[in-house]
Amino acid sequence: MKSLGRKLRHRGVIVALLGLIAFISYEWSGLVQKANAIPAFGRKYNFACNVCHVPGFPKLNDFGNIFRDQGYQLGTDGDLPTYEGITMGFWPVSFRTTVGYQVANIRADGQGLASSGFGFTGLDILSFGTLHRNIAFGVVYTPGLKEAGFGTGTSLDDNNLESAFVRLMNLERFLGGKNNTYWLNLKVGKFELDVPFSEKRSPTLNTIFAMYHYTPGTPFAVTISGLPIGPGYPNANVLGIGDNQPGLELTGIAKTDFTGGYLRYSLNMLTTNGGSFANDAGGFGRSAYFFGHVTQSFGGYGIVTGQRVGAFVAAGTAPTLCPASTGGGAVTSPIGCLAPGTATQGEPFTRVGVDLSLTYDGQWNLFGAWMHAVDSSNLIRSQSPTGLNLAGLPNFQNATWNGAFVELDWFPTQLPFFGSPGWLFIYRYDLIRNVKQGDPTFAKTFNDVDSQTVMARYYIHQSARTDVALHAEYNWYKDKGVGLNGGNWYGQTTLVGLDFAF
Repeated sequence: MKSLGRKLRHRGVIVALLGLIAFISYEWSGLVQKANAIPAFGRKYNFACNVCHVPGFPKLNDFGNIFRDQGYQLGTDGDLPTYEGITMGFWPVSFRTTVGYQVANIRADGQGLASSGFGFTGLDILSFGTLHRNIAFGVVYTPGLKEAGFGTGTSLDDNNLESAFVRLMNLERFLGGKNNTYWLNLKVGKFELDVPFSEKRSPTLNTIFAMYHYTPGTPFAVTISGLPIGPGYPNANVLGIGDNQPGLELTGIAKTDFTGGYLRYSLNMLTTNGGSFANDAGGFGRSAYFFGHVTQSFGGYGIVTGQRVGAFVAAGTAPTLCPASTGGGAVTSPIGCLAPGTATQGEPFTRVGVDLSLTYDGQWNLFGAWMHAVDSSNLIRSQSPTGLNLAGLPNFQNATWNGAFVELDWFPTQLPFFGSPGWLFIYRYDLIRNVKQGDPTFAKTFNDVDSQTVMARYYIHQSARTDVALHAEYNWYKDKGVGLNGGNWYGQTTLVGLDFAF
């Protein structure tokens, strides 16, 4: 009865907050200004921020994507940080966080954990812009906070310079090419990869793209943890293509008149494990890999107008040097982590995929991606303390899996009773399907993931200075066979709050 009472109280709070969203959105429907963006650019150019966003931050529309691809430049004198029209009070920095109420739970094998309460998501401090004509920069800092995460713990360990880069634009002009074609641009630093659809620009707050972060043998990330986990198997390849990575990126964009769209490319030379040089229990040295993405759009950029197709690949090696807990990097034993040929600076992995984006009527955007991944057997074998799998045998194999997601975004230009546009609705389905486990004693379906997310946002205030959105999001997921007794993990998270930037 107590458990039932707690559930009813949680649902009552959520229903009340959802009702408040509906009421406020109705009351504010005639007052919402048609302007929304990361406020720093709105302040700089003094234009309506929905010029770059659809219908509000953080998702970019066609124009916003091109503005980003061109190094945050419009091609006018106003791009320059020394432009006299920019007041001395301009500061190219924005802050963003979300406050609200969250309920999360996870259950498996007849056990369960739950967390609920008011809180906030943490804090992003963002700065993007130009240092000079054709020299762009970006910095994102996420400070560690003593109390954050809706009661799921502190974020003190998450203090991080998440992104820092400088981007040199229009390098073709030094090779005898035309100026301002944006076909040859070089970025150096730590930055988000040109993944099929940006996780940093996704309006969803609690749900990551599973295929960007999945590691064979390790249970899928959850909002809360602490439930007993069954035996998995370690994997030296901890790469997540959704994480910001350190390295070099060569990019370009060109208008293709015969398609009415754009040809884009991104070629990257990067370092795995966040560029760590460590050789201890917290790191495995450093290794390099390649990431590339090419897209062609038709009749627009492919987010608000037109359609877009793309293909991407990540390939390289991940270091497998032995952790200090097993003796360090010397190859001295015929078995396990120290076996000859396994404790190396790198063993291969690949990620190959395609993506597609379709639009209709300026309101609908249906997009998705599919990826096939392979991790070398030595990435798994090298991390076994004995060199043997769960059955006591040495027959590890390549870990092979497929990941995919599909998302439908609806930005209604008119809704009954709600007047001017300000809504964004999202449904996304993520899945992981294992083809071969790195440890063949595990079932083929071990760690298969299904995740469904629905979201609604209403932008109650939008200006060239500040942005506030009412946000409601629900996620349900299943992770197969990862419980202590081999049962499935089931998790749910509901968040209702105010997402704001200034």
